[in-house]
Amino acid sequence: MKRPLLLLLGFGLLAGSVVAQTTINSGRAFAYGANIGWINFRGDDANGVRVGEFFLSGFAYGANVGWINLGSGAPSNGFSYNNTSTTDCGVNHDGAGNLSGFAYGANIGWINFGWAAPNDPNRPTFNLTTGQFSGFAYGANVGWINLGAGYLATDRIAGADTDGDGIDDAWEMHWFGSLGVAGVGTDFDHDGVSDAAEAVADTDPTNPNDFLRIVSQSYAGGMTQVALQFTSSPARLYRLEHKADLTGTWEDSGLGTFSPDAGAMTTRDFSFPTGPHHFFRAVAVKPLAP
Repeated sequence: MKRPLLLLLGFGLLAGSVVAQTTINSGRAFAYGANIGWINFRGDDANGVRVGEFFLSGFAYGANVGWINLGSGAPSNGFSYNNTSTTDCGVNHDGAGNLSGFAYGANIGWINFGWAAPNDPNRPTFNLTTGQFSGFAYGANVGWINLGAGYLATDRIAGADTDGDGIDDAWEMHWFGSLGVAGVGTDFDHDGVSDAAEAVADTDPTNPNDFLRIVSQSYAGGMTQVALQFTSSPARLYRLEHKADLTGTWEDSGLGTFSPDAGAMTTRDFSFPTGPHHFFRAVAVKPLAP
């Protein structure tokens, strides 16, 4: 029997731009502060909180405290609020669900989302699969605000694509400092993987050694079970797919869409039909994509 063959790369579809409206679930829109009561993160469809891959924006509303601004949606560098001035402040998102930075309410002052260490179980965050928030934010004037009471979730992680090239503006600004470098069909680091595909995989488009790939494989069960190790990012979900020949249709491994392991590599094993050859690929999936 011939050794199964490997396809090293796979990428999910890019999400297009969406309208500037809240991403918060209509039925799970509330956080709670013992000193200030319920806070509605949806507010209204147009002005409620919007969760993006790099930052949050929009307003939450508390009947007892008024409007709370989580960010303008236009950080000065295009991808992250610097939180060192009142004109460029807001809540940032590291892509993996972890939040930091500051929100501001005219009636209550600053609300700190970045008080906790990375491994603190009470750190403000949300689940990339379910969208459910957890942890606490803190305001010196209002105390703790519980994001994880089970009543707050985002339906999606949204972005903007003002230049219509299929790549999130914030991602382009993060890596290139402008919207004019990456676009349809570009490959800045000449590694054979397009910039658009690197955006989906959350790999570094300026480093030719950083791209989604299968790095090792081992077989068992008479060559009907494979363990694949591939590069991964905590800001992405993944699928493993296989097929018997290059003209066939890619089939799911049976693992579905799953979260990666901690660190820069993920390993999963699954069974596949016996045959003279077989092909595998790892597919990156942007979590909670519109």
